[in-house]
Amino acid sequence: MNDKTTVELYGKYMKFTEELSEKYDALAIAGVMTAQALSIYRTAMSESEYNQMVDSISDSRDLVQTFDGPYIQ
Repeated sequence: MNDKTTVELYGKYMKFTEELSEKYDALAIAGVMTAQALSIYRTAMSESEYNQMVDSISDSRDLVQTFDGPYIQ
């Protein structure tokens, strides 16, 4: 996957998230997205790669930024 694809996917997913946030609670949306993402990683990666990914996510918890904008509440 190249950077152009990643940027395109991010934009589409952000739009989808904004649409969902008009109807559903932000924490419910995040929970479903997280579960889906982990399931994709678990399916596409070996057990070792998956464990490294989950550890990497945990290790970068302080680097996560908030959204700028009124669309996620």
